[in-house]
Amino acid sequence: MRLFVAVLPDEAVTAAVGAALERALPGTGWRAVAPERRHVTLRFLADAAPDVTAATLRRDLAGVLAPTLHTTGAGVFGTALWLGVRPERPEAWRDLLVAVGTDPGGHVAHLTVARGRDGTVPEGLAGHRGPAWTPGAVLLVASGTPYRVVEEFPLVGGGARPRDGAGGDEAVGPLG
Repeated sequence: MRLFVAVLPDEAVTAAVGAALERALPGTGWRAVAPERRHVTLRFLADAAPDVTAATLRRDLAGVLAPTLHTTGAGVFGTALWLGVRPERPEAWRDLLVAVGTDPGGHVAHLTVARGRDGTVPEGLAGHRGPAWTPGAVLLVASGTPYRVVEEFPLVGGGARPRDGAGGDEAVGPLG
């Protein structure tokens, strides 16, 4: 099964990103990604067993400190326009990535916010800096339509629970 491990932005970040996109995207070739589809992928698993992956994450995420994050700057990967995601404390971010089995050196933390073929970052987004947020949990998500949260793993000191009350084995709609 295709799975990914992710954290979600909170409501304040979602609102700030929405406002920035309303200002920056008109007249460009970019189409905004729906707010409920936005997430920060920590790890993608092309072919994994959900129960085995969840057990490993449950063990490895126990006691992991929630990093405080903010969106900053922007970039383009192919047809995806994204906002960068930066931690306030890089060591907390590194610890989270290691706990989910991701090489911190090769990971580009980002929040995909639009799709298109423009290839350039719209004016106003290059200097974007959003509010800080502290994710309450890491989610294991099964790909498909809709995507489905397989399990939620709370983080120590994390903020509010993910949007839409996402919990174990619950359909949450298509996350980005």
